[in-house]
Amino acid sequence: MSGRSLVFLLHSTAYHKIAEPHEPQIVTRPASIEKYQQELSALADNIPFRQIEDLIFDDPSFTPDSVRQERTFARVESGMQAISRFLVERGTVDLLNSEQVTNLFEEIHWCIHHIDMFVKKEVTDPKDARGLVMEARAMISRIEAAEEELFIANRRLVVRCVKPFFWIGQVWLGDFLQEGSKALSNAIRKFNFTRGTPFYAYAQKAIQNRLRNYFRDHVRSGSIGIRPTRDMLKVKSATEAWVKIHGDEPDVETLAKMTELPKSKVTQLRSFIQQYENVPTPPVSLDALAGDTMANLHDLIEDLDAKVASEVAQVGEIWQAVDQLPERSRYIMKLRFIEGRTLEETGQLLNLTRARIKQIQDDSLRKLRALLAEGLYRK
Repeated sequence: MSGRSLVFLLHSTAYHKIAEPHEPQIVTRPASIEKYQQELSALADNIPFRQIEDLIFDDPSFTPDSVRQERTFARVESGMQAISRFLVERGTVDLLNSEQVTNLFEEIHWCIHHIDMFVKKEVTDPKDARGLVMEARAMISRIEAAEEELFIANRRLVVRCVKPFFWIGQVWLGDFLQEGSKALSNAIRKFNFTRGTPFYAYAQKAIQNRLRNYFRDHVRSGSIGIRPTRDMLKVKSATEAWVKIHGDEPDVETLAKMTELPKSKVTQLRSFIQQYENVPTPPVSLDALAGDTMANLHDLIEDLDAKVASEVAQVGEIWQAVDQLPERSRYIMKLRFIEGRTLEETGQLLNLTRARIKQIQDDSLRKLRALLAEGLYRK
């Protein structure tokens, strides 16, 4: 073999396969693993709770206690009132103490933390992926059970917040209970148990705010007709008569004697009256017809800032006549009667004495009277 052939062979690809660049290998998951991973991601994304991290969740030996009370079920009769039906549906349980409430929230967010870890975990075996999905489903069931336990145990709080609206009538109580239930559910899902705030106080504030906004919006739209009861009118008139004579509001005992109502009833009615007096009035359109006539409110309500048409026309005629005056007289009239300058200030601007400005002004006024009398200002 010649030296040239040897050089050729040494530089050929047959001897330099090691130097060839390798194409990047794309690792593809099996279709079953990808399906399980998508299901895990969907389960994590559909959790309605806010994510709260606690250092204790990273401890492998920590497992939260599951608080599950035995429920007592009652028969729901067709003639039941809305509040009674609301309290017995889905069973009744005892009130939870603070430790039980904390355990339930720890269980919820511990499950959410582990589901998030399952999503981030890399698996190569379809059996392991399926096992993670099954564990995530079980944790979702635990989350729903803990949320149900918190909701059932705190339904009395919804009824307590709805009580100030009892005077509206039984027709609207169902809607107020439904709004209170939504507020309670949102409070459970947004509550941060690590801050030390009592859940009862947090949920009460959330329910009261939602009911107040619901009541205000429906009153403004005219959906709820506000009519005080006979006892409310009796207490209100007695209070007004006492204030007119004595100058201050009477106490509950005095009102009870005046109205011949129990003290507890008077206390409740006074809160109802205060809420009734704070009801916002619904807006009225200016295009609404006034009575049986074809006139609307826009035609009947006086605009106090608008000028009388005759005065506007008269002022326009005067300034048309001012435009017929000489330039210096016209300038002095505008300084005096539009800008409101004094004779002294006008004289300083024109380098004239105060007496001279007064003379030009009087002369201009005589000319204006003549022009207006004869109508010579019109072109």
